[in-house]
Amino acid sequence: MRKTTLTCICSSSTVCKDIPSDIIFLTDSSESISEKDFQKMKDFMKTVISKSIVGQNEVHIGVMQYSSSPYLEFDLTQHYNQSRILNAIDKMEQIKEGTRTGRAITEVSHELMVHQILMVITDGEASDPHRLKEESDALRENGITVISIGVMEAKREELETMAGDDTSKVFFVDNFKDLETLYKEVSSVICSTTKPGKRCQEYHLCVEPSKLPMLGSQQSCLLLIRTNVFLFHLAVCNQTDVVFLLDYSSSITPEDHEIMKNFTADVVKSFEVSEKFAHVGLAQFSDNPRDEFDLKKYYNKEDVIGHIHRLEYNGGNTYLGKALRHIKRYFQESGESRRDIPKNLVLFTDGNSHDDVGKDATALRDMGVTVFAIAVGDIYYLQLLQITGASEQVFEVQNFKSLGNIKTKIIDEICKSEHDEPKFGKLEKETHLISNFLFRNTVKQPESLTSHCF
Repeated sequence: MRKTTLTCICSSSTVCKDIPSDIIFLTDSSESISEKDFQKMKDFMKTVISKSIVGQNEVHIGVMQYSSSPYLEFDLTQHYNQSRILNAIDKMEQIKEGTRTGRAITEVSHELMVHQILMVITDGEASDPHRLKEESDALRENGITVISIGVMEAKREELETMAGDDTSKVFFVDNFKDLETLYKEVSSVICSTTKPGKRCQEYHLCVEPSKLPMLGSQQSCLLLIRTNVFLFHLAVCNQTDVVFLLDYSSSITPEDHEIMKNFTADVVKSFEVSEKFAHVGLAQFSDNPRDEFDLKKYYNKEDVIGHIHRLEYNGGNTYLGKALRHIKRYFQESGESRRDIPKNLVLFTDGNSHDDVGKDATALRDMGVTVFAIAVGDIYYLQLLQITGASEQVFEVQNFKSLGNIKTKIIDEICKSEHDEPKFGKLEKETHLISNFLFRNTVKQPESLTSHCF
């Protein structure tokens, strides 16, 4: 559960206490913005954030830049500390290319899965205006409030399109210096948009029968009460064995190794780790594989995540074939892999292997292991395809900072079973909910609600 307090943002008379709020900043980083103005835009974001109560059980913040292409700085789950967020914003570097706002909104919708508020800051006309309306409408239909802030040459028509023609959520200033003057007005919109309530933790797995309070805005409640039937993917990933195999060779810097560790921990957070449900194992490799923990070591999510954060960097060469051969023991019953439970291997690598991978990859798949390959940078696609046996199980990112862009896809693929039809959580009332995550699209709090899997 988490609830968010924005008391510092709002006046005491504003109904804005104990409210959940996830805020994404989508910032224009095109070449039309000077370095001085780019800094002023960062200062504005820092002002809003510094007045918010940021924490794991409080406000969550994410930032994505965009130019010709979007670039994720950090998602909603990467930083739960205000000072770390402010420091990350200070380190942001300007992209200095075109202004493809429509593409950026598509990316922020598909990859970040924003819960409530998206704040777009731009200084110019979109080079892909044909995409703006469709993508902005899709965001709002999913319950997301879009606040658009235009500076200098921004086109007011496009700002209003993004905000759904709600002029109360459209702001315009003549220069970047004046962004600071918008703070109180923007804060007021944030407070009036967010409604009181509580959010359930996001799970891809079935959980034991329990009381699950739910949350939603007044508007979404009315919509859900009228329709009352929605698709929900809760039970698709009832039980699973997942092993992570991390490349820690010299081609990966210690800093990138830290990012990889944090990403792995974030993926694990989405599972219900227990003796009955998800089992997690992990090994690292370079010249030789190194066992960290097998599938029987931990039945507690916090212990798994704690071990991941303690992983040490090594260096060396990339011998992936040897690592795949070694990791087979994790999926044997002697390695505590469970019979008739889906088996998944998630591989991270950024380079070409010095040894052959085909024979050992085939042996893994013959054991019933589904292999996912996450490739970073200059990849060797045919080798990755040889490992996974399926193109949809290969995930490519340009750098380690972009890993957050594929987190949702990875989790969904792990939880997908080609032999199962989608299942539903059974509620006390005959109701199903739309979401990739547990109660992400949500409804007004009932007296009580019990969720079972069947």
